[in-house]
Amino acid sequence: MEFCNAAAGNFLRAAAVALATSSDSHDRPDPPHTAINGTAISAMKSTSGLYAIPLALLALCAGCTETRRSNPERTAVEQLLLSTAVDRAVDGLTLHIPPGTKVFVDASRFEAYDKSYAISAFRDRVLESGAHLAGQPQDADVIVEIRSGALSTAVTKTLVGIPSFEIPIPLAGNLSMPEIALASRSQRRGVAKVAYTAYWRESGALADRSEPVQGIAGYKDWEFVGFGWRSGDTLITGEIPEEAPAVATQTPGVPESAKVEADPAGTAGR
Repeated sequence: MEFCNAAAGNFLRAAAVALATSSDSHDRPDPPHTAINGTAISAMKSTSGLYAIPLALLALCAGCTETRRSNPERTAVEQLLLSTAVDRAVDGLTLHIPPGTKVFVDASRFEAYDKSYAISAFRDRVLESGAHLAGQPQDADVIVEIRSGALSTAVTKTLVGIPSFEIPIPLAGNLSMPEIALASRSQRRGVAKVAYTAYWRESGALADRSEPVQGIAGYKDWEFVGFGWRSGDTLITGEIPEEAPAVATQTPGVPESAKVEADPAGTAGR
């Protein structure tokens, strides 16, 4: 929290000026031409003194509060683009090995941005094929080596109008001119390219392999004469809830099936 001391300082200075003005008006003798209306002059002096009181109180109450906000380095939209592309690429892989085979997923050569999510998606695919995961290579029958050809985003933009540009100004640097667009389309895509090679641990012989599979997700931003909209399959569509949903509570150590309603009539023991 940071308090705005500048506002309080301004009020304090205003109060000090009002008080000084009030004291000066009391100490200074009345001009000769105002002596005919001494009552009015006294009233004006009292009124100027009263103005200093609310100003001083206002100075004590003045202030504001600011809450610090932070943003992560990567946006949720970027993460959705990459994870959705991974899901679609991995869905195109089929592991052809006998059910029940112990498989170790070797990700030592898998280098990518969101590799943790991609590796977990591979492991899920192995289990879905009917194989069993092994925690160590020596415990496995088959080693599945996975690799990534691409896992990133790509952006393209088409513009009808004048793109942004810079004008060099002598002794002042460059002046950036904004983009003037009659119509524009900006396309952002998440691209994943994955493949695997499976081999028998003892013999090193090929057990299975796949061709590289691509997965793509993305959206398009459209703009026409100041009006814009977005289309695509990677959109954040959920609404912010008005209030937090209620969470059901459970007595520790007591399962829900063991709970019974209270018997207000006391007939349970009869």
